[in-house]
Amino acid sequence: MKQGKGETENANLTKTNRERSARLPRYEEKVGKMGHYVRQWEHNVKKQQRALEAVHQDLKEVIRSSVQQLVTYIFPITAVQPTPPGTGEEDTVTALADASRTAYVRGHWILTDSSGELHHCIVAPTLPGSGDYSAYSAWVATNKETGVPGGGTDSVDHNPAYNLAGALTYTTQLINVLAYYLDVRLPNKLCYSDFCGHEMSDPTFARRVAKLNANVLHLCFLQNVEPERLHSTHTLHNVLNLLDTTVSDLGRQGPLEVDPVQARYLEDQLTHDLNLNEGSGSEDESDNLPWEWETVPNISCPETAAGPAVLPSQQLLNTQQATSMAGGLVTSAAASIVSIWRGWTGNK
Repeated sequence: MKQGKGETENANLTKTNRERSARLPRYEEKVGKMGHYVRQWEHNVKKQQRALEAVHQDLKEVIRSSVQQLVTYIFPITAVQPTPPGTGEEDTVTALADASRTAYVRGHWILTDSSGELHHCIVAPTLPGSGDYSAYSAWVATNKETGVPGGGTDSVDHNPAYNLAGALTYTTQLINVLAYYLDVRLPNKLCYSDFCGHEMSDPTFARRVAKLNANVLHLCFLQNVEPERLHSTHTLHNVLNLLDTTVSDLGRQGPLEVDPVQARYLEDQLTHDLNLNEGSGSEDESDNLPWEWETVPNISCPETAAGPAVLPSQQLLNTQQATSMAGGLVTSAAASIVSIWRGWTGNK
């Protein structure tokens, strides 16, 4: 009994295997078609990738050309080398000049004129290559009581605060235009007029400078500038590295590719100033608002007072004429209908 049952199962399995073997060529054909389809799609994808890379390369050339024109004709940046120290009597004169350019502000001696170090000139004003912009705060603290000096040419040309504010204004404007060319959203909202509107307090000035430096670092990271070449507070030095196509991939499109440890090291040096509180009523309090939407003022619609409306005489006359004309048309139409009705009933 068991033997007969086993033979039946073997026969069924043999039949099933034969049927499956007969269907195998059809599956092989389908697999071949699917493989051909996949290879065709891979070819199309690679072709589109090459076309996209060509577009990116053309876009990069356009960006580089526009940036070159920008820094050549509008925002030229040059390095101003320090004057080498002299000898003998010149050393004494230099020492006296350095002493005259030193101010004691809030318990610290601050050099209000850093002409003895490397500077970077943007358009006309300059920034110290060391990234030390404390001369601005020193000038504000010194002139808070006496007020702004007269508007003479000498007072403006040799004013360290005006010089720093002007250079930072130009740099901020340049960075915003570069971000537009590179299609990059900067991490910190900063307008170039923030540096030239009025004298700033120490926390306000430090925070805005830190925001500018953070924006510059962000652009440098996106354009593949090596972090070893950057310094968190050397504003124009970092900008020059960004503009140098031998050390940056200016105009590249794509995600951020940078060593997170090195990037965090540079950014941490700005964290303290970025977290400074500028006080209530600051213009920078809008940083936390979404950029995509603007707050629409809540203006209530004027309500019409109750009572009869008073219309001008000419408008009232026109209204009366239109009303009388409409009434005449209605009366004429009604009379015509009545006449037709009477005629129809009379004939009937």
